[in-house]
Amino acid sequence: MSNKLEDWRKQIDSIDEKILNLLAKRMDISSKIGKFKKEKKVSLLDKKRLEEMVESNIKKGKKLGLSKEFIKNLLHLIHKYSLEIQEKG
Repeated sequence: MSNKLEDWRKQIDSIDEKILNLLAKRMDISSKIGKFKKEKKVSLLDKKRLEEMVESNIKKGKKLGLSKEFIKNLLHLIHKYSLEIQEKG
């Protein structure tokens, strides 16, 4: 049993690393977006875009067996941090 548990934990560790790498790439793009928006004097917060992104990903997440609340909370947290990155950019 412990071998199975260790294997699953290794799989989770690998997935977590991939998630972190993807989040880092996302934040890099957010920084570029922030610089672009500042140059163009565009508001950093686009509520319509946020709503569309959240709703689209909730639909995708539900198809994958993830709850609406989980997806919504996760995306809002990611978006909040993205805005912070854009403000610095």
